[in-house]
Amino acid sequence: MKRPTAAEEAANGNVAAFSLFVLGTGGHERPGVRTSKPSSLARVGKCRAPVTISPEPDLSAVFDEIPEPSATPGASAARDRVPQLAPSPVRRRVRIHRLAALTASSVWLLIHLAIYGVRIDIHELPELYVVVQVALPFMLAAASLSVAMSSGKLGLGSRIGLVTRLSILGPLAFCLIAIGAPSPYVPAPGAASLLGSLVCFDITVAWTAVPLACAALALSGAFASGARWRSALLGAAVGLFAAATMNLHCSNVAPLHVVLGHGLPVIVATVLGAIALGHRTRA
Repeated sequence: MKRPTAAEEAANGNVAAFSLFVLGTGGHERPGVRTSKPSSLARVGKCRAPVTISPEPDLSAVFDEIPEPSATPGASAARDRVPQLAPSPVRRRVRIHRLAALTASSVWLLIHLAIYGVRIDIHELPELYVVVQVALPFMLAAASLSVAMSSGKLGLGSRIGLVTRLSILGPLAFCLIAIGAPSPYVPAPGAASLLGSLVCFDITVAWTAVPLACAALALSGAFASGARWRSALLGAAVGLFAAATMNLHCSNVAPLHVVLGHGLPVIVATVLGAIALGHRTRA
């Protein structure tokens, strides 16, 4: 008898196994048998640890510390407020000295005007002449004094351009007005003499001496910047006050006399202010 080969034995074994499977199941798949593996997520759900949630913190105490915007400021606001400091006694003393210097200068001019008297032709002069020769120099002098003494935004005084222009244009404007303003009447013969002009020049310069001395005493180290020009403007203001007062006293309407006797002292006071006051007022 011929012995079967290995290939034949393997084929017979497969046939037998298939026959047993068919006979055992009856040609149908057994119920309850699953053909797929269980999901891995199912195993994760079984091994997960319980999750614990911490209780919410109580924030009421934290919110109570926040101030109410519409509430009335209490003790904390009063504590945080900048304390009110008493004014410096040095500053008060400086203000008193400056006020005394201004008062003394004004009284000096008023006393001399009272002694010498107001010009006799004041009622005969046209209003325009009085405004141009008397009122306008007084207003220009007041403006120059205000600009020279202004502390400015940072305590450094007014802009140096404004100070410079007023220092030059103030005295120059007075002299130009004296020359260009028409005379209210024909001047008397010899009204423009050099001697008469020299007399008014001496008196007007003397009227500027005391105000300049008062400024030197009261404004020591007062100008932190632009001391030279601010001092010149201060001298111009003093000269304009004196010249306007002289125009209110002197009845000579000759243009040359007004320029030399009244206007030249304004230039002299400006130069004296720049030289003499410049050293005293420099901080």
